[in-house]
Amino acid sequence: MTRRPPTAVDHFDALSAVVDLVRSGRARTRPELGAVSMLGRTVISQRVDQAIDLGLLEDAETGPSSGGRPSRQLRFNAGCGLVLTAVLGAAALDVAVTDLDARVQEHRHVEWSIARGPEETLAALDGHFAELLAGRSDVPLWAVTVGVPGPVEFSTGRPSQPPIMPGWDGFDIRGRLQQRYRVPVWVDNDANLLALGEARAAGAADEDMIFVKVGTGIGAGIVNEGRIRRGSKGAAGDIGHARVLEDNQVMCRCGRTGCLEALAGGWALARDAVTAVHEGRSRYLADVHREHGEITPADIGRGVTLGDAWCMTAVARSAERIGSVMATLVNFYNPACLVFGGGALTVGEPFLRVIEHAVRSRSLPLAASGLVIRGSGLGELGGVVGGAHLAVEALLSADAMAAWTPQGSPAGVEPGRLLVGV
Repeated sequence: MTRRPPTAVDHFDALSAVVDLVRSGRARTRPELGAVSMLGRTVISQRVDQAIDLGLLEDAETGPSSGGRPSRQLRFNAGCGLVLTAVLGAAALDVAVTDLDARVQEHRHVEWSIARGPEETLAALDGHFAELLAGRSDVPLWAVTVGVPGPVEFSTGRPSQPPIMPGWDGFDIRGRLQQRYRVPVWVDNDANLLALGEARAAGAADEDMIFVKVGTGIGAGIVNEGRIRRGSKGAAGDIGHARVLEDNQVMCRCGRTGCLEALAGGWALARDAVTAVHEGRSRYLADVHREHGEITPADIGRGVTLGDAWCMTAVARSAERIGSVMATLVNFYNPACLVFGGGALTVGEPFLRVIEHAVRSRSLPLAASGLVIRGSGLGELGGVVGGAHLAVEALLSADAMAAWTPQGSPAGVEPGRLLVGV
């Protein structure tokens, strides 16, 4: 990891601050930059000129006059680079290409089992990335981000004992992708990327939030003052494997018993749905099972929208169990917002009503006061948007800019020279 020399501290801190202020919209003109950043006029002028030379900023229209000569406005040139971003779930993957403002240029959702292993999965990912980049050769690739459904050692980009990812433990995802694309690569837990995407989309850079992904499995991303909190080993937010039932008969995929995921996760409901079919408790599920030979969490979600009694009861029971665990976390962390999404079981208002009742009835009144409980506003785009924000915010930090700006873009720098953590 390369650090900028001490003599360059002020230079790159100022450059990073100027670009960030314009990108975030907190300052639009050179005078506004001076007022907000407290940097001198000469420094502002030099750093703006440098950012324009790098293609990061550009002059826009003239701003309104305040009595003197109107100031020329600045804008962030989000189109000067691309980010490839993917989220690998237990049973599907989302892949996208974005600009430097995390605006999705193209996206695809593909059914895919993470259990097929790293080599086959990353080869498939390469194919999708190549198709997304086709026709965009005039814009350089700046970064790649990948989210996976398990704990990640963030400093190395390697999965760390992931319960539902056979063959992935310790696999060098970052190294494999850096060798292939020759740009910086970040690998993170999928719930963390979902949480970051949601926080940025809501404009809540300083909000305390917990994002709960309820899909095939269950996980959470924790946002504190606008930053993801991953814990010392990358396991923060792994609530799906919290033990909630003292029953050795309820076996989880992680090998332990009584886990929340084994009772309320999508795979657990699909398991119970097969039993319901054999017992004749759902004609809808029986038809699905007869036609496809299996039942998926998405089938149960559709059953809720169709009014199937077994599906509605099962999802409500799942929501209540998840809400009970979240009430404990609300008392512990006191977040401003709980956001639910990431899977077929978060089927709108019925799910959220049960969650909210469970949380508020079990939380301390003070901890739940003012608490917002809502569904995701980004849907299946949340993770890829969060991944793009993760990469761009890191690349526009002072340390990273010190490494890549002499070459003009991150694509022209050896990946190992860039700051890879945020």
